[in-house]
Amino acid sequence: MLMSGFDLAKEPKSAFATFEEATHYLEDVCARLQVNHLSYWLVHSVDGTPDQVSWITTYDPAYMSFYMANYTPLGDSSFESAIAENQVLDWAEDDSTKSDLLPTALKYGITKYGISVPLRDGDFGDVLFSVNVKSTDEEWGLQREDIVAKFRPFAVYFHGRAKPLIQSRKFAEINFAA
Repeated sequence: MLMSGFDLAKEPKSAFATFEEATHYLEDVCARLQVNHLSYWLVHSVDGTPDQVSWITTYDPAYMSFYMANYTPLGDSSFESAIAENQVLDWAEDDSTKSDLLPTALKYGITKYGISVPLRDGDFGDVLFSVNVKSTDEEWGLQREDIVAKFRPFAVYFHGRAKPLIQSRKFAEINFAA
């Protein structure tokens, strides 16, 4: 059973010191929970205008390069609709994901069985936390709800640890420019 024996109360609480540390943590969680991939997007806004994008993920860097060259979250209709509607995105039901991204994603071990959970953090930005698993069409309907129920709290937890890191990067950019 997904996440059995995984207790958020026993996970570290401190902010991530580096993006590498956050990535390694997600890789460790993937192994412990036996999921393919985890992905955290944050689109930070200033006065409602997107200012900075942060992506912490376990995806292959070649896939990440492909995605950023051809999409980005600011032009990805699936990303934008999940955030705007504040609804979990089921990859297996999303037509644009299936037709556009899936053929390339499959080459990098990313299946069509995944969900993206939107989170809003006021003026700070919008988060889309994704979980990708191995499944079958028959099993996916039952797994999906379990994944949403268990990973929504994890997404909030991970955002809490990643936010100070993202804020510190922003402060460093401001100090550098000054």
